[in-house]
Amino acid sequence: MAKSLYENYKNFPKTDCGYCGNTSCITMLRRFCSGELPLSECIYFRAGLYNVNEFSCSPPVPRGTQKPSISYIRPCPTDADRISVEVSLLPPEGSKYGYFDMITLDNIFNHAVPGLRISPSLGIARLESEWGDVMGFSEGRVLIRRASNESSAFWQLSRFVRSLWAAVS
Repeated sequence: MAKSLYENYKNFPKTDCGYCGNTSCITMLRRFCSGELPLSECIYFRAGLYNVNEFSCSPPVPRGTQKPSISYIRPCPTDADRISVEVSLLPPEGSKYGYFDMITLDNIFNHAVPGLRISPSLGIARLESEWGDVMGFSEGRVLIRRASNESSAFWQLSRFVRSLWAAVS
């Protein structure tokens, strides 16, 4: 049975030693999942410390299925005096796994940003603030709730994406 990238990563070496020629274990795992490299490139698998048969990947996020879009929801379902906006961002060129990399995001920020909650297993990041709540999904969909107006919503979107820029695939 194929596992998600996150399920595989939980059982991966996570040493980021670079002996396989990749900058990190998550990069090695991504390249394995996309069919670019066998796990035997990793010294831990070569040494028999990890069993290759315990790792299998779900197919990458299909490219071309998501279109860029902006949808306004008035009023916001959680606060009738405010609005919600849903935005679909296109993944960066060459990305095989969507827009945000939630595993890297969790490793980088890990509770360092006030109000930011990350679930790599669900592929969701949520940033709560007094100006509104923003939820980002790994495939590039972003939902802004409780924004006072469109300008505020796009400020929230900009702040969210810039804050998480290091985790853009």
